[in-house]
Amino acid sequence: MKKKQKNDIVSIFQNFQMEVLNRKPTHNQMFDEIRMMRFKVRPVTGDISALDFDNTTFIETLWSLGKLDEFFHSTVDDLDKAEKQVFFRLFDDLYQDYHERLNDINIRADKFSQDFAFEVEIYREKGNNGN
Repeated sequence: MKKKQKNDIVSIFQNFQMEVLNRKPTHNQMFDEIRMMRFKVRPVTGDISALDFDNTTFIETLWSLGKLDEFFHSTVDDLDKAEKQVFFRLFDDLYQDYHERLNDINIRADKFSQDFAFEVEIYREKGNNGN
């Protein structure tokens, strides 16, 4: 029975990757969806006006992280305890992969030197549901 549960969770992840992450919309559609996902960028150090947030790889990675977050919240509550353990492990691996990709993207505008240092915090603003 445990093998069946694990395979079901793996299938859920595979379907998500094939149906969502591997079928990305156009750059403009991803950009619009990111706006609806309510991501915010907060400078920690440096001048973020010098950054190119329209970078294609940045947009794709941020969009994928947003979709991964939506997938997590739409799926996790329907799982039992054993399924959640497998789900969390698979989710964490995929999340870490996208997080590392985000950290490796060069969003520095071309006019700035490689010595230009910055740090930003990207977070998702939670919706207000009246509580």
